[in-house]
Amino acid sequence: MKLQLLCVLHRSPPAHGAAKVGDFIVSSEKVNENFECRFITIKSSDTIGDIGKVNFKKFYLVAELYIKVLWTLLIFRPQTIYFTASIRSVALYRDLLVSTLWKVYKLFKPVEIYYHYHTKGVDEFVSASDRNLKLTRFFLKDVNLLLLSSLLKKDFDKVKTYKQIKFLPNGVEDPMLDVNVGEYLKEKYDNISTVEALYLAHMMKEKGYWEVLELARDTKGQNIRYHFAGSWKDEMSKNEFFAFVEEYGLENQVVYHGFVSGKQKSQLFKKAHLLLYPSKNDAFPLTLLESLSYCVSVIATNEGSIPYILDEQSGIILNDVNKLKEALEQARKQLLNKETAMYCRQRYLDNFSLEQFEDNLVNNLKA
Repeated sequence: MKLQLLCVLHRSPPAHGAAKVGDFIVSSEKVNENFECRFITIKSSDTIGDIGKVNFKKFYLVAELYIKVLWTLLIFRPQTIYFTASIRSVALYRDLLVSTLWKVYKLFKPVEIYYHYHTKGVDEFVSASDRNLKLTRFFLKDVNLLLLSSLLKKDFDKVKTYKQIKFLPNGVEDPMLDVNVGEYLKEKYDNISTVEALYLAHMMKEKGYWEVLELARDTKGQNIRYHFAGSWKDEMSKNEFFAFVEEYGLENQVVYHGFVSGKQKSQLFKKAHLLLYPSKNDAFPLTLLESLSYCVSVIATNEGSIPYILDEQSGIILNDVNKLKEALEQARKQLLNKETAMYCRQRYLDNFSLEQFEDNLVNNLKA
């Protein structure tokens, strides 16, 4: 008899890391084969720019979520609960409210509860006030934590009310199954006339797009083309970006593709020689996994689990984002070759495939 699993999780839109993982869990054959599942979507924001904001619609959506969870607990009576947890802001209070339902439910029926964290910042939040610490300790009491890597464990050092910590690295779909990788890499790297550098993330300054734009200015005239892809947080940032391009005459060196997915995103990765990801706040960016799966090496900052994803053969990790230009020069000498590209691909296959994520998720929830 299958275990009964209730999953309360994010789904797209908007398309962020936790939502992409949620989309996959819902559609996973392995998850649905091993468990009798019920899925409830956490609806809060229509766009990335809406995240963290408060409005009447969000209060309605919280009430709707509360009722759906209550009804499912009463009717479905799950033995295991999987929940995509938040860290701070309005989302934490929403999560606290909903979590009281399964905390009461647990008094009457044995249930294993798993909180899957897709971000970092717990230590910063609980250090801000005694109230934050008490709320978080209550929220995490007697639950199992699923963290993206061991590098994030220290984020919970001040919160010891959880049951145990397990590690669940993300995975992404293999985009190169039908590609002759050897021939593809030979054609791509034998004669590089222009280096194609890719920034693929939300167009938010904390993700580092501005540093990449400044790098384009500082390398103007060199045989490097910079591709930007992602959705804007606000119109002001978008206008500022294009004003900068015009001011420094970067129209032939900078290309903005908008938000991309599917075939368009695949084409960008297949064209790219290098991914630039100088983020200032990240836990486990899926973009890096996608880059490795496409045989593309990475320059990224030392944030969250990035040192777990990359090693010195698959990329360059920056401790200082101001060293981006030097890192680019190093990458052009060391990383832009077929051998490195193949190594990136193998690192993905060995560590970050979707099948590995599925197996790890099922094994953790069954345990």
